[in-house]
Amino acid sequence: MFRVGEKVCYWGTQSNGLTWLSSMAIVGRIKGRNGNDYIIEGQSGTTHVVPGSLIDGMTLRSKT
Repeated sequence: MFRVGEKVCYWGTQSNGLTWLSSMAIVGRIKGRNGNDYIIEGQSGTTHVVPGSLIDGMTLRSKT
C-alpha cells in the first residue's frame, strides 16, 4: 500500500477498461486511491489510473 505523495515507478496505466503496459518504468507521484487502483500524477502533470499490481514495490526518495 502506498501513501499519497509518495514517488513511485509504475509499468502501465488503465483507460476505458483497458490496461496499457510500458516497456520502461514511468515515474510519478501518488495523488489518491480508488479501490485497488491508484491515481498517479506523471512527470508531465497528467494524471493516470494505475492498478496496484503495476506499481513497483520500491518508492523513490527525493533528494531534498
